[in-house]
Amino acid sequence: MANKTERSANNQTKGLFRGITYSGIVALVCVLGIWLAKDNIALFLFQQNIEKLVGWDLRDDLEEGLHVAFCGTGSPLPDPGRGGACTAVIAGKQVFLFDAGEGSAESLALMGILPSDVEKVFLTHFHSDHINGLGALALQHVFRGGVSTPLPVYGGPGIERVIAGFNEAYAMDHIYRVRHHGTEVAPAAGFELLAMPIETPTVGNVLVLDSEGVTIEAFRVNHISVEPAYGYRVNYAGRSVVISGDTAYSANLAVAAKGADLLVHEALAPALVSLLESTSIRHNRTGLATVMRDIPEYHASPADAARTATQAGVTALALTHLIPGLPGTFFDDLFLEGAEDSFDGPLWIMRDGDVISLPSAGGIHF
Repeated sequence: MANKTERSANNQTKGLFRGITYSGIVALVCVLGIWLAKDNIALFLFQQNIEKLVGWDLRDDLEEGLHVAFCGTGSPLPDPGRGGACTAVIAGKQVFLFDAGEGSAESLALMGILPSDVEKVFLTHFHSDHINGLGALALQHVFRGGVSTPLPVYGGPGIERVIAGFNEAYAMDHIYRVRHHGTEVAPAAGFELLAMPIETPTVGNVLVLDSEGVTIEAFRVNHISVEPAYGYRVNYAGRSVVISGDTAYSANLAVAAKGADLLVHEALAPALVSLLESTSIRHNRTGLATVMRDIPEYHASPADAARTATQAGVTALALTHLIPGLPGTFFDDLFLEGAEDSFDGPLWIMRDGDVISLPSAGGIHF
């Protein structure tokens, strides 16, 4: 009886071994097949990727209304996950850009927004991290859509000097590209930026655009050494979004944002910046330490942003231009320092690629 049992067990073991062997052979064949076909698989995946990059238009995915796309939520501090200051507002099919920090054009394209579809750019001020993507934006403005007219760039006093500088800095590049590709594909005028000066009163708003149902108003904010620095309010289809630009707490901003659906506000975490300052001192990085000591005086804390949002009675608050950047969502509460408790509506820390929608039918989606 024992021998019969042993033989049965041996047969089961052999059967299991054969099954494992067959499975292993099948797996090996599959792996080998994938390896031999890897170039075809890679080509297929690459084609799918460029199909999306070239053919995708984010506007086709959006409801009628006002939409805010965050194409740059970082600051001048190094942050691999965040580009320079850039906020795109889509009103119906019209695309407006607010600031153009480093990487703006590339981020827009990755989000399904063609740089050639940007109709106008509005600068909040002329700090480098808000303008240093303008050269690449002008280039992509032509090649991603064959635009043959200059791109209007609105800004405060000094905008003519800034735009003339960019046009001159990239003049040789533009000559090379026109010479190489021809004027039909690369019309020279399409590479140009066009300065559009804005003058605002010290208090109150000024209308700077009224086009196809969209109105954009500019107003002054409190960025201290930068004079003037602007924020903007965009109204379309009964919805409204206000963009603070860089500012410390600003009473004028609270008035300008009155009753808006969404306030997009910059934010600096004082405790974290203080930690950066002390660390810089310890490593003898005196320049960085000085910057970390100085910048809280002309940037708003999350608590300041929440205070402004509450005073203005806005529906939702989105924080951008984060100082310092955050490695992940795990650190959000550390950045906010309890600011969410002083604002009754939704409060979000934004990341590059995020989109907030304000459909004309009502509601807010993120």
